Amino acid sequence: MYQFTEGNGNLEDDYIIFDFSDEAKENTLNQIMTEDGFLLKPALNTTVGDRSTASDIFAYDVEYGDTLSSIAQRFGIKKETLIMENNLWNANSVRTGLTINILPVDGVSHLVKKGDTVSSIAKKYKVEEDLIIKQNQLEDSDELLVGTALIIPGGKKEMPAAPVYTGGSSAPSSAAGYNYSGPSTGRLIWPTLSKAKLTQGFHSGHYAVDIATRDKGPIFAAASGKVIKAAYGWNGGYGNEVIIDHGNGMQTLYAHNEKLYVTVGQYVEQGQTIAWMGNTGRVYGVTGIHLHFEVRINGVKYNPMNFF
Repeated sequence: MYQFTEGNGNLEDDYIIFDFSDEAKENTLNQIMTEDGFLLKPALNTTVGDRSTASDIFAYDVEYGDTLSSIAQRFGIKKETLIMENNLWNANSVRTGLTINILPVDGVSHLVKKGDTVSSIAKKYKVEEDLIIKQNQLEDSDELLVGTALIIPGGKKEMPAAPVYTGGSSAPSSAAGYNYSGPSTGRLIWPTLSKAKLTQGFHSGHYAVDIATRDKGPIFAAASGKVIKAAYGWNGGYGNEVIIDHGNGMQTLYAHNEKLYVTVGQYVEQGQTIAWMGNTGRVYGVTGIHLHFEVRINGVKYNPMNFF
């Protein structure tokens, strides 16, 4: 342990006492690293200085109150850089505890694959080769190491296009590619395809809404959160169901699904495909194909239409 005093240096009660000026104290503390005391100098991006040769990617854990804009401002990059780098295309917000990548400059990262060259990467992202070389401190003749992440300053990634759903009676084996791309005007988004219609509203004895289309289709997370139930079976008449906890006492329930694409403990983003519409549980025939959707706040069921 280090203790700084205004006295002369001596050994006393297992403490090493030094006589340092304020500036010396600060400089020394910034450089101290101990294995037992776990005092480490953090390697954080800053908003000042020349970053044209910085190639480190910083992993940041989102804190309470953070937004994409505030995080971008803190690290001196654009919000669009965070979105592209972390594939947050459908996210209206970021949840506490989510780990995201922070680049030192605006652009994207590129994971080197077999056959990649600086020239081919520069062409792919439409940037100058010299910028990639300088940013990553490469030599012109360097062979790129497969699996290495390169910073592409000024590079862009386009939002992946969601495949067009043409209907069908059975769920695909994977939910990959089915992402919500519609509007979000409230706390929650419409949890399935826009063509699905409201077939039963919220009323006494039915504290939910039913949304149906005989073509079935993907079920989307109405908001970001943690999956606390993803279960096949009867489940009290709900059939194959998913429950997501969104924090602040709010949960959403998705029932009667044909197939589930999430597991308990998984974090999902708003608009992520979590299930496939079906008619499991207490439903009857083909007319039973629908999503039973509930909103619960501190255990009380509220009309979901108030939150869209």
